[in-house]
Amino acid sequence: MNKPIHIAEMRKQLDIAAIRKQLVNLKCWKLKTGDIIEYKGWLVKSGHWRGGTHRLINPNNRQIREVRDVCIFEFMGAEIYM
Repeated sequence: MNKPIHIAEMRKQLDIAAIRKQLVNLKCWKLKTGDIIEYKGWLVKSGHWRGGTHRLINPNNRQIREVRDVCIFEFMGAEIYM
């Protein structure tokens, strides 16, 4: 397990990954049910700072998912804290 990182640092790294077209791995909670959703090897398309969200694209089938930053609890193997 990697060293925990702050949510602000995670947001910066997501934005950098979007610019560099890098694949990311993250885990987040689904708000309605609390289920854990794991995104392995997804591309970051864009981020919305004011809305607190990031859009992810599955490179295999081009599915787009929007994830709330506060729901992400693990990014690239590192836990997220606020």
